[in-house]
Amino acid sequence: MKSKHAYRPLLWLQRYFVNGSQLSVKQRQQAYLRATLLLILLIWLLVLLFIFASPNRYVSQWTLILPGSGTGANVTLDSVGQANSSTTSPYTSSAIDPRINYKTIASSKSLLASAAKTLQLTAGEFGNPKLKLPNQTGIMQFSIKAQSAKAAQQKAWAHYHSLQAILSELRSDEIEQREDAIRVGMASFANKVSHTQEKLLEFQSEHGLVSLEQFKELALTMERLRHNKVNLVSELQGVKASQKMLEIHLSLTPKQAAGLLTLKNDQLFQQLLISYTRVTASLAEYRSRFGKRHPKVVTYRDEQTSILSALSKRCKTLLGYTDKRLMLMLSADDLDGRAQLMQQLLTLNTEAEGLRHQIDTLTQQIHDWNHRFTDSNDDAAKLEDLQREHQVATAVFTSALAKMDIGKADIYAAYPLLQLMAAPSLAEEPDNLLVLLALVGGIAASISIIAGMGMLWIRKPILQKILTK
Repeated sequence: MKSKHAYRPLLWLQRYFVNGSQLSVKQRQQAYLRATLLLILLIWLLVLLFIFASPNRYVSQWTLILPGSGTGANVTLDSVGQANSSTTSPYTSSAIDPRINYKTIASSKSLLASAAKTLQLTAGEFGNPKLKLPNQTGIMQFSIKAQSAKAAQQKAWAHYHSLQAILSELRSDEIEQREDAIRVGMASFANKVSHTQEKLLEFQSEHGLVSLEQFKELALTMERLRHNKVNLVSELQGVKASQKMLEIHLSLTPKQAAGLLTLKNDQLFQQLLISYTRVTASLAEYRSRFGKRHPKVVTYRDEQTSILSALSKRCKTLLGYTDKRLMLMLSADDLDGRAQLMQQLLTLNTEAEGLRHQIDTLTQQIHDWNHRFTDSNDDAAKLEDLQREHQVATAVFTSALAKMDIGKADIYAAYPLLQLMAAPSLAEEPDNLLVLLALVGGIAASISIIAGMGMLWIRKPILQKILTK
């Protein structure tokens, strides 16, 4: 058990704080007043020393704003594709406030060091600007202090330009990274375009089908040939009808009419025909006057037979065959009146033959074109697939190029535009905030000392009462 000697210092403290000194009340009151006045005087001496010793501080303020609206661009390439680019409002997401990102950037060591370097100051000498972010706005309020108004304004401008410079670097870096990502895909897109183009050209050179328009022209050609054939068949029917009517009227076929005209135009045959006609007339005359065995009758009959034989030989020589009806028709009919009709019959026959040849040629052409058209059906379908594949690859490649070019103009996608709403101000008077704070602090300290000394003055009855209990 500890001895009572160990508690003697505590007993001394108890007697001093509880019982107090042996001074009278008047002496004790004077001591408390002197201590209180001395402490208050010391505090205000320190306050005045701070006020007069601290240099003047000037504040420059400036305000930045983030526009709330977004922008967009749409590029359409005819028969190729389209590219869209849009910059949404920076406030569309409730989870992210771009002002907080900009606040971090504005207070970063790299930005402060860059701003201080422009003024040939250290980061410590430059200081850290204060920033306020009013709620429900896109406003950022900055302020910075310096020993002169001009120096404060220069710091503000240096901070603003450094902030814009860093944002420009970040935007450029973001665009470059985005372009690098697009270029990785661009290589595959370009290879796809080249591959599809090679396949298309190889197919066109191998099958001779250049485009679908060529296939459509093939179908149109067949339709034109069929239409021409129908017209020629109709024309041939008309010619054949006219020819048939002339054949009935002349009682001649075109071959017979041609032979008849050939015989008529041969002088030797005409002379023989004249002799035959003369002999036949004489024979008829003598037959009517004499009997069959009369020498004159026998002579003319033999002469007639001889001339007819000569006519037959000449007819066979001219026509290749003998036709007694044609030979005798020249002497019996008025051939000169029917020659024009026979010539017309020959013309119609020639025209009909020409039309038949044309129809046969068109029929063969239609057959050939139809065979080619049938063979080209699969080729046309394959060509359409290859062209569509090439067009899609070209559209994707071109759209990617357009998107990359549009992305270069869209520099505010990741880091929204930051505008200077109010330029850095030039302070006309120094900042009195420190003086006011010093005065408020001196007053608070004085009140605290008075309250503390008052509590010391009334402590004895309170402590004695507590200890007694």
